[in-house]
Amino acid sequence: MLDAQSYFDRISGDLSGDIAARASALAAAEAVGLPTRRQEAWHYTDVARLLGKPTDDTIEGVDFAALNPLMAVFDNGRLEAAPNAQGLTVSPFQHDGATANNAVLNYNAALAQDGLVAELSGALAQPLVVTTQGDESVHLHHKIILAPDAKAVLVDNHMSQGYTNARFDIALGAGAELTLIRVQQAGHQIGTSQIKLSENAQVKTIALVTGGALARHEANVEFTARGGHAELHSAVLGRGENHADFTYVIDHKAAETTSNTSAYNVLDAASRGVFQGKVIVRKDAQHVDAQMQTRAMMLSEGAEMDAKPELEIYADDVACAHGSAIGELDRDALFFLRSRGLDEGSARYLLVAGFIEQVLSHIDDEAMADTLRALIAQKISAQFSVEGAA
Repeated sequence: MLDAQSYFDRISGDLSGDIAARASALAAAEAVGLPTRRQEAWHYTDVARLLGKPTDDTIEGVDFAALNPLMAVFDNGRLEAAPNAQGLTVSPFQHDGATANNAVLNYNAALAQDGLVAELSGALAQPLVVTTQGDESVHLHHKIILAPDAKAVLVDNHMSQGYTNARFDIALGAGAELTLIRVQQAGHQIGTSQIKLSENAQVKTIALVTGGALARHEANVEFTARGGHAELHSAVLGRGENHADFTYVIDHKAAETTSNTSAYNVLDAASRGVFQGKVIVRKDAQHVDAQMQTRAMMLSEGAEMDAKPELEIYADDVACAHGSAIGELDRDALFFLRSRGLDEGSARYLLVAGFIEQVLSHIDDEAMADTLRALIAQKISAQFSVEGAA
């Protein structure tokens, strides 16, 4: 969003809520401007430059039909139809007008056109798929609440060719369990997830980026009580000049909480991957177990991977570790597969698919995992000129 004021003036008549409050949020955002590389959290991601890049990625339809999902489709920023199911309550979008502590969220507060406002109770029998499509600039503010002991699978299916600023505010009640799957194939997306976990709540996020001039996925996870568990896993298939940035802050404010983070990047041509992961363990948060690792497979000399895992620990009885590994495709493994009769394309396919499988294996629902494997197979074949997807 390079000219937010003009955009606001153009669409303000169609926005809900207090327009003055929105204007105040926009003024707060414009006073700071788009994040620059001078800001630590955006050091590797030049937003203004990347938003100016065209995106020509092919969007493959993801066939969720076998899962009989609940669907919420946002077409150019507007919800077409609200999903309906037992245990799911969807409310009309209400703009709260609150300003935030950073420019991206303030732009969202000023310009949010719509969003899914949903409360889930019990175990949701079907996955809830939120699809964003179209080619216009959109701002969405989703608010998801899981009641105590509720269970759900939520899919953020990003299929837009335009610019999207998407915010997810997620609150998990005691004992609730949420799996959040995010898929981006194209466009320019800045996504911010703010997740709060109550006692014994569990969240698992799996993010797949297979295209897009800009993919910036930020997650802020906050443990507010004992027993919480969070897993954040991501995979990137980079080609051309695609830029994929995963930035996580995992804040262990409570004792006896655990987190596990992994990132796998396959980077070709002049693509760039970024992983910034920060684990904070507060002074009284004893018996915390936090693990973080990032891996990158470089397929081109022009590709780039930037990794910055961090631990900030103030407690003394914890088990925390982080690691990072960046290297080329394993030539010995490639030779081994070729020596067993595979052509080079099929061998490369198996090595790349096996690398990404380490993220897909975290999906508990096998039908969902197979659906996403099919998408990944198409992307590997198309983006890396390998065969064997069939």
